[in-house]
Amino acid sequence: MANRSLLILDAFARRPGEPAYRALAGVLESANAGRLPRFAQWLALPEDAFWAMLDRCFPGARHFGWGPEHDMPDPAHLPCEFDDLVELLDDYASVDTPEARWAARALACGCFGGSHLWHDMGLSGRDEVSLLLDTYFHPLYVANTTDMKWKKFFYHQLCLKLDLHPCPEPSCEGCDNYAQCHGSEAVAPGQQVVRMQERTT
Repeated sequence: MANRSLLILDAFARRPGEPAYRALAGVLESANAGRLPRFAQWLALPEDAFWAMLDRCFPGARHFGWGPEHDMPDPAHLPCEFDDLVELLDDYASVDTPEARWAARALACGCFGGSHLWHDMGLSGRDEVSLLLDTYFHPLYVANTTDMKWKKFFYHQLCLKLDLHPCPEPSCEGCDNYAQCHGSEAVAPGQQVVRMQERTT
């Protein structure tokens, strides 16, 4: 079932309906509701950088009292793979904008929920995650040739990049579809293989 919770932050979006703004609003609201770790309430940004993002993307939200429910946790206590996930997404960014960099953090934060990535990001379905990736991280989007679930795919790509064996599993313990997501993958038509090393040559 789609997540139909009202995303109050969406009402302040500078560009309503734009994929990065939807993802940012969804993750921040989801984190404040307790579906993501506390650091996601700040996108793991320094306080001044967070407020700059909020004022740019959701002008007026701070004035009307919107903000994280808790103080920013110590960055030293972030999950060890968080920065690696952000860097992976940044490496595949197809546009060089602040929105792309913030979207990378929103996606990385979403990976630390216990359910589907789209659900933990406060989005309506997997198609919204795919649209975000196609818009801002197109090389990564087309690299998913087997239609692997996005959270699993990010970890798979990260393990290839860092040469990690065995590859750690993402946080999916609370998901009823764990077996389905971690089963066999079908080939997705219209997509192609893009490897990290090819982007560095």
